[in-house]
Amino acid sequence: MNQINIITGASRTGKSAIIPIIDYCLGSGSCYIPVKTIRNACSWFGILISLNGKEILLARKEPGLQKSTDDMFLIEGKSIEIPSRVIKNTTRQNVKRFLDETAKLSFLDIDADTNNQFFGRPSFRDLMAFCFQPQNIVANANTLFYKADTTEHRTKLINIFPYILGAVTPEILAKRQQINDLTRELNRKQRDLQKLKDVSEKWKIEINGWISLAQEYGIISSELKVDDLSFDVQVDLLKELITKNSSDVNIDSEKIIFASHEMIELRKEESSVAMELTKSKSRYTEMSQLFDSMDTYRNSLSIQVERLNISKWLRSLGEQSSACPICGAINVKNSVLEKFYNNLEKLEEETGYTKTIPAAFEREYENVKKEIDILSERLSAVQKRIKIQSEMKNTSENEKYTLDGISRFLGKVQYASETFDLLGTDSTLVDEINRLQEDLYKLKKQVDESAIEKKIDTAIRTISSNTMKLIPLLDSERPNDPIKIDYKNLTVIVSSDDGRDDYLWEIGSGSNWLAYHIAVTLAFQVFFSNMAMSSVPNFIVYDQPSQVYFPQKLAAKEDDKDIDPKLDDEDRIAVEKIFKTMASAITMGNKPMQIIVLEHADESVWGNVEKIHEVCEWRGENQKLIPEEWIC
Repeated sequence: MNQINIITGASRTGKSAIIPIIDYCLGSGSCYIPVKTIRNACSWFGILISLNGKEILLARKEPGLQKSTDDMFLIEGKSIEIPSRVIKNTTRQNVKRFLDETAKLSFLDIDADTNNQFFGRPSFRDLMAFCFQPQNIVANANTLFYKADTTEHRTKLINIFPYILGAVTPEILAKRQQINDLTRELNRKQRDLQKLKDVSEKWKIEINGWISLAQEYGIISSELKVDDLSFDVQVDLLKELITKNSSDVNIDSEKIIFASHEMIELRKEESSVAMELTKSKSRYTEMSQLFDSMDTYRNSLSIQVERLNISKWLRSLGEQSSACPICGAINVKNSVLEKFYNNLEKLEEETGYTKTIPAAFEREYENVKKEIDILSERLSAVQKRIKIQSEMKNTSENEKYTLDGISRFLGKVQYASETFDLLGTDSTLVDEINRLQEDLYKLKKQVDESAIEKKIDTAIRTISSNTMKLIPLLDSERPNDPIKIDYKNLTVIVSSDDGRDDYLWEIGSGSNWLAYHIAVTLAFQVFFSNMAMSSVPNFIVYDQPSQVYFPQKLAAKEDDKDIDPKLDDEDRIAVEKIFKTMASAITMGNKPMQIIVLEHADESVWGNVEKIHEVCEWRGENQKLIPEEWIC
């Protein structure tokens, strides 16, 4: 720990299998461990993790013919003895959950307002992007992080980056979840209130009917002109009716005659509104039919244009040659072809005219629909008032003016008044909406999105600064040019003196790509090491970073006798810089950091670098990941 652990060796000794083995044991979805020799010789793969004074052994069964297996083995202890035989005691899902909890990751989604998996909660598997640099990534111009070359991992990584950088904390995610829940509840209650308000508008006419009927019974003064009263006054009259009883009734002929005239006026209004609604419906039907006719006509024109399109092609052939494209005759003008072509032009022009519907027509179409809604609601309200004042339809004529009939009317009024109270602006629902809005306001002040953006910017500038300290130590053509981490594109931007910003893929040379990969990934590890609490594991594995300095050797055939690459003096110095840069990065962190390097280069290259620990050397007879005695 806190040093560079090197596994060095010749080609085809199994070094490049180390990353997929670690990744597989940490719960990857697929097994990328090389087949044949390694997979055939092993029944289980395992790794030993040291964490907070204890050890954790994670092992996973070799999948055989499957893509992967969920059979896993997990034990914890202060000091673990590797068992000679492993039997499944857990599953991949349980291990992933265990790793999430061990890393103290939040179990809340990054964006609680969507079911999109790319905005799901951060997982331990997402953090592997910062821990591995395999051969296909370590000097890649287009991909900076592990697995970021696939859309799924790339999008998820971008979305959780603010959380990884510490700008978004679990507390903020919890508050965002609360904001989302409160917003949903607020929207639901606001919809409920709007529905009640819509009902309340209908009640305005209904209350008018109750009051008119009360005047007919003589409970309310007939001198009051109901239509001239404000709605609030009408509501007060309705509430006043609750205090009345059958003894307050004072029926006389004038009130009954007045009620009859009022009913006649309501019938006239009903007839008038119904007639307007019929006209609007007819207009809407005609306009809808016109829409359908235009679609049919457009489709017909399109078919004709497609059939005549060949004339355009034949005409172009005729323009290129003096021979007729149909009969082959020389210098003959084909009048039939010209006729087809002219018809095609006319049809194309006509198609253009009918392609779009005039905005005025669409606007009128929408207006007619709204008019139907308004008239329907108005007709419904008038009919409700007629129904109220035609009490005899719901009871016998003999009972309408009796004390029992009047008592039933007053009971209905009481129920109507109580119901309307629920619709009032001072209802419990409005109080709940006000409370939710206040709670949302307080939560949104606590989740200051602008402050989060500032924290992200500060973190990015810190990582960029770490990168700029490391890049001059490497074999880079632009060691002093300013560098910025572009986390939304998962790459780096290098600024030149002339003001030009160059993305990683715009900068040539494998040695440059390698330098930026090494500097940036180490800078991230330094940043995580200096955080008060980071969920990202404090290790990173590089697979053959020196590969860019002997490309011909990497392309060699398997039957080449010399399987160990030789570096020129200049390349040797460049590779040594890689290890010195790693050693410098370790000194920049506040907490221990483990760097694992799988490398062709031997001790003669990195032997004089500080903080180097040679784990093993796979050279010579039977010095490989898989011993010969394991191979059947």
